[in-house]
Amino acid sequence: MRFAAGDNLTKLPWIGPRFRSFGAFTVAREIAFERNYVKNLCNQVVTMMAQREAVVVFPEGGRSYSGSMLEVKNGILGAAILMQSQLPDEDVFLLPMAISYECPPDVPWFDLLLTGKKLRRRTHPFFKRLLGSIFYFGADILAFAPFFFARKWGKPYGMVYIDYDAPFAVRTAIDIEGNRTPGSRSDVFFEHRASMQKLADLMQQRFCALYRILPMHVLAFLLHTAGALSADKAVLLLPFPIKALRHAGRNMKSLDRFSSPHGIVAEGQRQLLRLKAINLKNGAMSIRKKTIVRYYAAPVIDVIKP
Repeated sequence: MRFAAGDNLTKLPWIGPRFRSFGAFTVAREIAFERNYVKNLCNQVVTMMAQREAVVVFPEGGRSYSGSMLEVKNGILGAAILMQSQLPDEDVFLLPMAISYECPPDVPWFDLLLTGKKLRRRTHPFFKRLLGSIFYFGADILAFAPFFFARKWGKPYGMVYIDYDAPFAVRTAIDIEGNRTPGSRSDVFFEHRASMQKLADLMQQRFCALYRILPMHVLAFLLHTAGALSADKAVLLLPFPIKALRHAGRNMKSLDRFSSPHGIVAEGQRQLLRLKAINLKNGAMSIRKKTIVRYYAAPVIDVIKP
């Protein structure tokens, strides 16, 4: 199995070689959106697929710092279109998957990560980029060092949910020949750009439907909206976001296992308290860390916003 990994990981000492030994192939983040680079990267992935290697890609192109789902890129994902165009009578399968975390280790350090990311831009002088790297990788170390020792210390990091759809053949979902751009035969990658974009749009829909909504998401939304709440008030307000999420076709498995809204609020409260994102005093919940509450509220805000 092969998987895409940013050069910020594969070039690290000790960790990078381990990533590559596990099957990682490098994506250069700084030039990841340049057309010629994407084209060559897609051809590289097509070669892997032709050798019958399973390829895992993260088509958002990176982690979301806002909590909202990023736009699905048609970069590496386009390799499936190119492969299917070369094998019109065979099936090239895609298996959509979504991962939902209760407690990503790096969420409390996003502000430091983003500061480092801005300073690391290629246009900045060397010492500013060096400082940015210290912030960027320092935040990762601060986030993940405790995570690696969590089992030894007996500190739980919460649940991770992996939800997947049925695999589907590219040729059953996308009319590759019908979308082919006339007059672009000299550039195979370019003539299939319309199909690549349609596939990206389709995957965006499927990822949104797969991403699991947790109790902390809806409670964070209510706190983000109201600022402070009692548990009883949260229970009264809960039907509004749940109805909107259900109408939008979101993954409600984790909410549906509760027999009452009181259980959803209690579990959401427990999850947010573990992240130290909220305060609880005399039965009233208030926001302690706005960035974390906003991060978890984002999947609900994206559904309800006008």
